[in-house]
Amino acid sequence: MKAGRQVSGHLEMKSRLLPAFALAAAALIGAAQPAYAGAWVYPKGVSWFRIGFAYQNTDQRYFLDGERISYFFDGQSEVTAAFLEYRLGLGAGFEALVQLPVYNIRFDDLADNRSSTGIGDVRAGARWNFVQDTVVATVGAAVKFPTGEFVNDAEIVPVGEGQYDFEVDVEVGRSLWPRPGYVNGKLGYRFRTENKENGIEPGDEIFWSFESGYRWIPNIMFKGLVRGLYGFDAMSFGLPIASLRREVIYVEPGVIFAISSTQSIEFTVPVSVRGRNWPAGPILNVGYYQTF
Repeated sequence: MKAGRQVSGHLEMKSRLLPAFALAAAALIGAAQPAYAGAWVYPKGVSWFRIGFAYQNTDQRYFLDGERISYFFDGQSEVTAAFLEYRLGLGAGFEALVQLPVYNIRFDDLADNRSSTGIGDVRAGARWNFVQDTVVATVGAAVKFPTGEFVNDAEIVPVGEGQYDFEVDVEVGRSLWPRPGYVNGKLGYRFRTENKENGIEPGDEIFWSFESGYRWIPNIMFKGLVRGLYGFDAMSFGLPIASLRREVIYVEPGVIFAISSTQSIEFTVPVSVRGRNWPAGPILNVGYYQTF
């Protein structure tokens, strides 16, 4: 009975924290990748830096059965996020990368107004371009560190998820040269470890994307991206929890303006078309990136 009450309490707390978790994840995944990303890596000694901003304000979410509904008790979720990303070509087809997010998260309803601001969970990883031909293929691995503050309190919306994640992925891309365009596909798996603060082990996740871009006029490229995430059941005290499983599919149009041969500005608007335990509605993204 005691274990049952503990599980019930954890589930109740988790369901109340879910909007914050989902919004933080949505904003992070919503950070658009530049046109020269995908399966291509940078040559040795070449660096790439990006500063990006993402914003979402919504009063709707995808419920446990996938239905799009309003948050209970007139809930309103808002996330403003900034991202600093750095990539460095190491040579021999290898590349290192790191991403630092900063969040301002709010969740208001009839019961209370809640907000948190701070550095989120940092990601670091490496990629290897093992096929360099007409078709390019790259494998990657990354670790998400629980650097963002996580507080095990139902009345606090945390900026961190509270556990390590380990990711592996493979990307395949092809330039359309001599036409000024490209296509790229990605498939990955995220291993999610137990959150020691609340005893919940989030379900592992499969993530995927398909992207295409084309430069219709000089210095302006239009791109389109379809991407998704499918999560498995979470676990608590050895018991599966299907109600915490999350998923989402986004359709993401965008445009890239080349300022110079090394500087660009990108605008994208990911719009969710399907989900579960996930916020509904568009995300506004803008990013500036430069190679040097």
